[in-house]
Amino acid sequence: MGNIISCQFKWSQENKSELVKCVENYDLLQNLLSILDNICNNYPEESRTEFKKMIRWRTIHITPSIFTDSSNYIINKDTTKSSILVQSLQHQKNGSPLFTLENDVTSESSDENSSYIARASTLEQIHTILNMVNDKKLIELQNMVKENKDFYSYVTGISGNNQINDIWDTNKSNMNEDEETKKRFKLLLILNACDNNMLRNLLETNVKNETVTMNKIESELLMIQSFCGKEDCYALESIEWESDYKFANGCRATPWRQIYNELGYIKVLPKDKEKIIITACINGFFINKGYITNDKGVENIDYEAKSSVYPSLINLLKDYSPHFCEKIQNQEYVYVNNSNPQKEDEIKEIVPQPKSESTLETPTFIEEKRKEVENVQNVPQHKTEPKKKVTTKKTKGKSGSASKKLDYNSKWRTLNTKSTEVGNRSKEITRTRPKKKVASSSKSLKEIQRKASSNLSEWTSDSESEVSSEEETQENRQETSELPSEYWQIQKLVKYLRCGNPTATVIAICSLRDFDLLNETNQLAIRDVGGLDTLVNLLDTEDSKCKIGALKILQLISQNIQIRNAIADLDGMKTLVDLLGDSNEELKCLAAETIANCAKNSRNRAAVRHYKGIRKLVRLLKVTPGSKEERVAICGAMALSSLSKSAKNKVAIQNAGAIPLLANLLESKNEQLLIPVVEILKECASSESYRLAIQNSGIIKFLVENLSSESEELQTNCASAIFKCAENEEARDFVRVHGGLAPLVNLLNKKDNKELLVAATGAIWKCSQNLENVKEFNKLNTIRKLVELLENQPEDVLINVAGALGACAQTVDGRESIRCSGGITPLVGLLTGTNQALLVNVTTAVGACALDSESMSVIDKLDGVRLLWSLLKSPNHHVQASAAWAICPCIEHAKDAGEMVRSFVGGLELIVSLLKSEHVQVLASVCASIANIAKDEENLAVITDHGVVPMLAKLTNTKNDKLRRHLAEAIARCCRWGNNKVAFGSAGAVAPLVKYLKSPDEQVHKSTAHALHQLSMDSNNCITMHEHGVVQLLLGMVGSSDPALQEAAAGTIGNIRRLALASEKAAMA
Repeated sequence: MGNIISCQFKWSQENKSELVKCVENYDLLQNLLSILDNICNNYPEESRTEFKKMIRWRTIHITPSIFTDSSNYIINKDTTKSSILVQSLQHQKNGSPLFTLENDVTSESSDENSSYIARASTLEQIHTILNMVNDKKLIELQNMVKENKDFYSYVTGISGNNQINDIWDTNKSNMNEDEETKKRFKLLLILNACDNNMLRNLLETNVKNETVTMNKIESELLMIQSFCGKEDCYALESIEWESDYKFANGCRATPWRQIYNELGYIKVLPKDKEKIIITACINGFFINKGYITNDKGVENIDYEAKSSVYPSLINLLKDYSPHFCEKIQNQEYVYVNNSNPQKEDEIKEIVPQPKSESTLETPTFIEEKRKEVENVQNVPQHKTEPKKKVTTKKTKGKSGSASKKLDYNSKWRTLNTKSTEVGNRSKEITRTRPKKKVASSSKSLKEIQRKASSNLSEWTSDSESEVSSEEETQENRQETSELPSEYWQIQKLVKYLRCGNPTATVIAICSLRDFDLLNETNQLAIRDVGGLDTLVNLLDTEDSKCKIGALKILQLISQNIQIRNAIADLDGMKTLVDLLGDSNEELKCLAAETIANCAKNSRNRAAVRHYKGIRKLVRLLKVTPGSKEERVAICGAMALSSLSKSAKNKVAIQNAGAIPLLANLLESKNEQLLIPVVEILKECASSESYRLAIQNSGIIKFLVENLSSESEELQTNCASAIFKCAENEEARDFVRVHGGLAPLVNLLNKKDNKELLVAATGAIWKCSQNLENVKEFNKLNTIRKLVELLENQPEDVLINVAGALGACAQTVDGRESIRCSGGITPLVGLLTGTNQALLVNVTTAVGACALDSESMSVIDKLDGVRLLWSLLKSPNHHVQASAAWAICPCIEHAKDAGEMVRSFVGGLELIVSLLKSEHVQVLASVCASIANIAKDEENLAVITDHGVVPMLAKLTNTKNDKLRRHLAEAIARCCRWGNNKVAFGSAGAVAPLVKYLKSPDEQVHKSTAHALHQLSMDSNNCITMHEHGVVQLLLGMVGSSDPALQEAAAGTIGNIRRLALASEKAAMA
């Protein structure tokens, strides 16, 4: 949408902020509407992603009156305190509404035709608002377009044409951790894909109407290039394309410029004037404003025309440069007819007779060395098919142009880019000159197409950021002057690896190992010269010394992310997996260690699984703990720990029979072995099947024992594994039985190691969900230590600590310990946070503490109930449900709870509105809250006015027993006001309630009997109950051991019986 708004619409010449009224603009607005509908329908999660900055536009059709019937917007009747007239119920992360409408104070319009300012921060809100204005939606969309030309900058907060690259470069390190940035990046990709489709359609239309073709431009450019040189006798210093990359249609201009009928850009360095950039378009040629530098110091072309349009390139240059005009008229050249097809692509140059012999001297020694280095850098890094030899012309005015790689914007990698060539030339204008061979440095066509056709979705699927080899090579070449001497020495040594002589190869390997191969520059030096390809190929030789030497180098350099990506490109995992079956123990260990490093890349992990490497690695674990073969098991375990990051690999590891072998290795005392073994268990324990296998294999005992290890890394892995395994009740019992609770509590003292602290608090949280464990934790003074961790800790620790305190607060002693340790104040303070997981755990803890009257007094003084109520507005349904559950005990144990609830402005209306939620947990928690609120008669009257009766009645058809229980209780409480009993009957709530008595849950029976007892006080409800067979169901409950259930069942039957008797008397009379 960004490029559509800025490029494709036709703007008025008189007023640049106004759109021209034409068919093209109308069609574009219709297309934008369909794109908006498509995104909101097919990508609902992304459509709700918040913009970095709200878009704004003036409107006269969006008025407060259209929001009257909408429950998702609040109309502010009191405008003295705020200028906002309408705002959405949903809020942004910073607390601001997703949509606002306010008066346009700058407008001079009359009251009858008032002007407003609308602001929105999600596509979903824009879509909703446009649907509200019905037939005026095109007008409103037009207003948005006029006032928000750079739409992408509002989404990302970044201006320019390269937002995808900029946001990726800025956030790639924390993309997987920052959920909001990840969603915004996905939205940007979706919008960009829509842009591409529309750009392509316009592009195809424009290409059909070309008058100047790329073939004509290429032919004219080649001719003019033959008149370029440094001597004064030449017409120009140099002329060349500004970009080496061609798109699928043969054009060199980027697609967002091709919609302006531009085909490419040509750099010209005249003899007598400054360098210029010429735009070639279908109408001819013109000079643009050249390069400009942006805020980041990056040069971009200013495409605005600086001259008039010329029909040919020569005409433009003649007019611009007098020197060119003079020389081109007097230049001697011949018109050559190439009848030999083998020489079709060759340019022969005829040079004028030199004035001295120095102009025809052969290249100096320095020039030869320079070209040798260029040729070394251009060695291909991939196993490719033999390339077609290409001869290119290298002018003196270009430094390194022959070795420049194709570099195109990654934003267009999804396009079907293919390298297209100019048609065969039967005739060429040439000048003779001594020929110089120039090595071609471009990537093979196959490699370029592979990268160009890759989907943008791969950016978000991989955890590592992958830098293309083109960009890396370009970066290295730009910094050649700053590279250390070791860089060039390593590249020379790599050449000896290819000599084919085993002795020379071994010597070269040994010499390479003398360098610091953990240094990134040295690692990239091997890659840049094509050494990775050679090292991988050496693994296929029969010489074990060469293989071991190559593996030792690969094992070190594969710790670099870029090297791992390059190995994935070379499909190096196949050879490494084959070496795992070798009889040489040294080879197996080195291969496994290399795989351990490479498997941090997702493509390498998938390749190892594909080549059956996981089963081979599991076999390496078949050793006796404490034996000499432990080194093989260590290497195998390291590789499997890296591979276990993938869900599919976890399944493959289990299917290969790894669990018994891992349990056996846990008996070892070697920490180097235990660390990777436990790390495998930690990664795999996220799966239910693994947790059961770990539990049944007795592994938890060993995990508990190693919590007391001296290695903090091993302690962290063990605590993390227990954290994941303790999801099961039996595992929590095993941890207590094997004495694991005390070591976990002792780990809380190591506050400097945050990773260990996260693992320990997580394990304590899960274990504290067992009441027996809570008793043990109370004896160990755990709660005091947990309360100390509520401040100055990262959110991961706070989430676990709050969860543990919430579980401990389920007991009376736990609640008292939290209050005495001063834990209430920091818990209430955390209610103002934004982390959703943290809020869920904190609300649970505060709600549990509220069961204690003294703790409730502290919560009330700290305004904790108001904070809980405000969380009901959260867009996260888990937070809403948790807050509603926490409100229940607060109302129940607060002093003067009715008045407290009424003091919250709009609080009762808000909680009633949540009965429209689609989530069962939210509905159940809200029903429970309403049941407590309805205990106060005034509050019951207020929520009745807000329509609580029909909303509760609408929910009665649910089959969820948890919701049934609290819904029935809420109905029972609400029946005590006015004619609510009659209203429930009219709303059809009675018949579904009778079905609740067939539920197996006794709590549902109890609350349903209370509701039916209240409803039976209305005669019509009694008739409905009797018709649906309620008497037989209640008769069985009269004999229940629960007195409350007995009384409610008997009372209902009594009311029905009295109505029957009254009917009989009336009939007899």
